[in-house]
Amino acid sequence: MTLRVVTLGMAVAISASALFAQTAPAAYPLKGPSKPVTRNAPLPPEVAATLDPKKILTFGAIYTPFVRGALLARTKADIPSDLQDSLTLVAALPWERTDVTGPDRLVDAEYVIITPAGSTERTQTIQPAWVKPDTSLIRKILGPSVPERAMLAAFPRDAIQAGRDFVIVYGGSVYAQRVEIRAEDVATWK
Repeated sequence: MTLRVVTLGMAVAISASALFAQTAPAAYPLKGPSKPVTRNAPLPPEVAATLDPKKILTFGAIYTPFVRGALLARTKADIPSDLQDSLTLVAALPWERTDVTGPDRLVDAEYVIITPAGSTERTQTIQPAWVKPDTSLIRKILGPSVPERAMLAAFPRDAIQAGRDFVIVYGGSVYAQRVEIRAEDVATWK
């Protein structure tokens, strides 16, 4: 009988500690398979050979107002007006080319737009409210959880809906990548 009470007591203690353990807030990863946007031209064979549509890649991170608020609660920094708004920030990471070595291996993102799923119609694109070429502004405030090398695009919350895609445009010959916004993403990205 004593053994049962001790076991039960330990289980309750373990459950309580797990229940009250605090995890650090973090951005939501922007992930998906490689879906290149080719600007009405075929992919160069050397680029096409490096893309695996079955592999899930991380294209960036999503910073909703809730996540930014949770991260900001851990700091005593002054908050710039760009971070006080209700926009959702997308930090688009550089594209890592597997066919190149050295400094040209990483190709920076230049722009992010939202389109209807699979659409290439310019009239249907949703432009960001603002774009910043790097993350230095929010990295100073939110800390090392923000990627050092990425570009930022800010979108109204209602623009991010299931059935739409983020299209990340990269410099150089890498073209662009399409990342589907799924219903489960929208439900998770609070």
